[in-house]
Amino acid sequence: MLRLDGVTWRAAVVGRWIAFIFGSLMVLFFLAFFCGEGPPRISQLTALEKLQFLAMGSLFLGLAVAWKWEGLGGLLAVAGFVALVAISRSHLRLWALYLPAAIGAVHIACWWRLRIGAPANLTPWHVPRNALFALGAALALFLLLCANEMFGQPPLMTPPLRPSGNLPGTWTGTSRPDIVLTLHEDASVTGTIAGAAIADARIAYGRSWFGKLMHWNADYVIRGRLSGRDFSAPLMATGQTLDGSLFLDGRPMRLILRKR
Repeated sequence: MLRLDGVTWRAAVVGRWIAFIFGSLMVLFFLAFFCGEGPPRISQLTALEKLQFLAMGSLFLGLAVAWKWEGLGGLLAVAGFVALVAISRSHLRLWALYLPAAIGAVHIACWWRLRIGAPANLTPWHVPRNALFALGAALALFLLLCANEMFGQPPLMTPPLRPSGNLPGTWTGTSRPDIVLTLHEDASVTGTIAGAAIADARIAYGRSWFGKLMHWNADYVIRGRLSGRDFSAPLMATGQTLDGSLFLDGRPMRLILRKR
């Protein structure tokens, strides 16, 4: 029968590799998002926003540092999460922040146990490579699905939209009556925004089944051109209302459409 110190040592070995794999994928996910959205303009951030950016960087940087200094990396990740919560309690509602913080805590626990060393007379043992490969492949697939949902326009696996039911018809802005859009059954969109006619506009699904599962992105997105400039409008459908934002030159404007 294995002694308790042998069980904890083997659990620490397994936990370390699981934390390494999860942590690496989280770092890659963060870098993909960072590169896709572009870095923030630090000079334009408020002091509080700079602190949030620093804490967020610590949260994910710690997972990379853990490959070299496991205890320090885990401490940086946990400290980043604690700092975010201290800055604003609203961060407690962001479940995506819990995973890197939990990985950091696992790194700390595993480092603390493994630094003591393996028990004497313990049978040599290592984590099966096939298990690590299978876990890594599954997590890599998850990362690819996340990247596809974030940066695909539209994401792969998104079916073509054939508007039916309540969707086709004329929709008018509730607070902006100068926005009138007509959605047609062939997915084309016509109408005006602030008196200017839109061109080459179409409506499509804004997310795949994975996006719905993760509650990411909007149900629909309208893309077209307005006065020679590209615009997009991600929208969520709720009964007789389409609720979302209008992006023109990268600047968002709240958009609520109600069907006539």
